[in-house]
Amino acid sequence: MVGRRPSIALDDLRRYWGEIEFSPGSIIPKPRRYDLVIAQEPTLRIGVPALMQAKLSRGILICEVHSNYLQAGFLPRRDLVAAKLVLRSAEHVRAVSKQIAGVLKNWNVKNILTIPSIYIKLNLFRPLSSHQVRGPVVVSVSRLVPQKGIRLLLDSVPYLVKNFPGVEVRIVGEGPERRSLELYAERLGVMGRVRFHGWVTQDELVKHYNEAAVFVCTSLHEGGPRTIFEAAACHTPFVSTAVGLVPEVYRHGREGFILQRRDAERLAEYVSILLSDPALREEMGRRGREVVEREFEWEGAVRRYAEAYLRLLGG
Repeated sequence: MVGRRPSIALDDLRRYWGEIEFSPGSIIPKPRRYDLVIAQEPTLRIGVPALMQAKLSRGILICEVHSNYLQAGFLPRRDLVAAKLVLRSAEHVRAVSKQIAGVLKNWNVKNILTIPSIYIKLNLFRPLSSHQVRGPVVVSVSRLVPQKGIRLLLDSVPYLVKNFPGVEVRIVGEGPERRSLELYAERLGVMGRVRFHGWVTQDELVKHYNEAAVFVCTSLHEGGPRTIFEAAACHTPFVSTAVGLVPEVYRHGREGFILQRRDAERLAEYVSILLSDPALREEMGRRGREVVEREFEWEGAVRRYAEAYLRLLGG
């Protein structure tokens, strides 16, 4: 498996696949036999070394696409060129959403498997408090990089403060954009309402989800994102851009609200509806968890993924 970081389910996958080696990007191929080589993305850094390794070891190459970055403007030109080579050379390509699978079909990619990459431990991510006792807390969890579009959330805060002077916006995560986002919040005059928490432990993350009235995702492209489903498992409804799996498994107005365009005022409007109505939040949160239980429970989701690849190997 070649990628930027190991799969969060790597240890569980070993139960199905046996020996697994993980290699970071830009590797030198090894002169040894692999039955299967997995590229976690088709870029120059990850996809091309994985393709070389598969050729050298005569193994099957599966390339995975975990976010919708193949749309125009998201990848540097050299990575787009590499992606076309790797995706067309791979025996199989995993798309983690139907949206991504559609883009791959437009690229004339063959043998596409649509397998989500969301695995949620329901005994960890669970509701610990009702919405009747949750305050006006808005939480966003992500790496602080341009892809996550956090400025849209910050732009919505002045609108929120008009109706909810005590609103607290928590931004959980770390990344190269943190300082620029803090400066942007200062320019907007909302640093008194916004707190940057950096990375937190899983237990702390569960606490944030359970203290939140609303979870917000403002990403430009995603594969999931996993955080929406972690929050949903804690009965926390969302307001999200129409990215990844969100519009494929959730319905606007049923488990949360889906933003069709990047509009800070509309984002604030949806968040305000939820902040104003604890009963609605409780109902949406309950429905959101039901979807996670059905589709993304850890053991079942990992098993479906692992067995799909075993079928490709004929075992």
